[in-house]
Amino acid sequence: MADWESILAFLQPKDSPYCPETPSLTQKVFLRTYAMEGLFGGAAGGGKSSALLMSALQYVDVPNYSAIIFRRTYADLALPGAIMDRFTTWIANADDVSWNGSLYVATFPSGARISFGYLNNSQDYLRYKGAEFQFIGMDEVTEIREHDYRYLFSRLRRPATGPVSQVPLRMRCASNPAPNWVRQRFIVEAETTGRVFVPSLLTDNPGIDAESYRQSLQALDPVERKRLEEGDWWSTTLGTMFDRESVVLLENEELPTLTPKAKAVRFWDLAASEPSPAYPDPDWTVGTLMLFDQGIAYVLDVKKIRHRGEKVEQFIAQTAYEDGASVPIRMEQEPGSAGKALINQYARFVVPGFDIMGIRSTGDKVTRARPFAAAIANGNVRVVRGTWLTDWLDEFSAFPEACPHDDQVDSATGAFSFLTGLGLPQRKRAAILA
Repeated sequence: MADWESILAFLQPKDSPYCPETPSLTQKVFLRTYAMEGLFGGAAGGGKSSALLMSALQYVDVPNYSAIIFRRTYADLALPGAIMDRFTTWIANADDVSWNGSLYVATFPSGARISFGYLNNSQDYLRYKGAEFQFIGMDEVTEIREHDYRYLFSRLRRPATGPVSQVPLRMRCASNPAPNWVRQRFIVEAETTGRVFVPSLLTDNPGIDAESYRQSLQALDPVERKRLEEGDWWSTTLGTMFDRESVVLLENEELPTLTPKAKAVRFWDLAASEPSPAYPDPDWTVGTLMLFDQGIAYVLDVKKIRHRGEKVEQFIAQTAYEDGASVPIRMEQEPGSAGKALINQYARFVVPGFDIMGIRSTGDKVTRARPFAAAIANGNVRVVRGTWLTDWLDEFSAFPEACPHDDQVDSATGAFSFLTGLGLPQRKRAAILA
């Protein structure tokens, strides 16, 4: 019996001082893991925000311990019932905890601190450039930019000596499902990277009226309800043009030996603008690297960016040098003199010496996408696995009816049309395919 008691004691997570809630079983699993990266999430009402707060509080007894929890905006932090509001409720009766409502920082008797921050604008992450944390939490991480998330790893550190040196460094996230970079990082790649995903369901949280909440979710559309009620990370609204299951996936080492007639292109769709509070989800500039050989199209790489013009130019130039001068660059050219001038600017000043041309598109997006859709349906497209793959497949499978962005579709169909000569006079097309 003593042995079982020892095992059970070992499996218990470190206590979370000042937490008035008893952790659920899934929350205990989340609190007990020592992996650097962990995601707690899935269904709505599963206790995600509380799990993050419990995690941040575990080491407030250690002198100079420092933790921070982020949401995308300040409003997301401070709304009634949101994570910062819940935290201040937890510590409201603790006379030994000092709360600074201007800086959003709680200071504990040991000198430990828990702060709250937000990452709304594209440069907000720079406010934390000189900071040092042993715990970084991201509430509703699917709403946060991947770049900001990755950058904040540079703030995750501890001194070599002293009590804080014994505290594990932890990046902890919580979220409902969304088909974006979070799914790729924690669901697709987790097993091979050591990242931990702890799924949670509505039934895991004893502190919520599950039945009444489930009835509230019935008002949602089927896709969103499946995500929030069942914690389904793969529930997406499907379009009618591209069949996700028809895409043939390859590892990089599975690429066949190409013939001397193989052709390549990096095709850019220049659609990006920088996110702003008024327009937080603008289009992307996307460049697809594609090969065409013996009737088979190979999608090798996809790069994308949303930024101001000079950053986009730097990004495209860097990509060109990585691809090499032997890879032609083609861009969708807007009608009129402005479109021609833009291509001329790229040719003269951005990627001088490279084979670059503008391609004027004909027909609407759906019409232009049909040949590539047919090639996929017939098994004539191969896609090499990369970190961009999940997002790429999601966009294609939602096109055109349920696709918030179609820049990757435009870029890929542009590359395919160029390599196959589609839309060109018969003589020029025959020359390309010869």
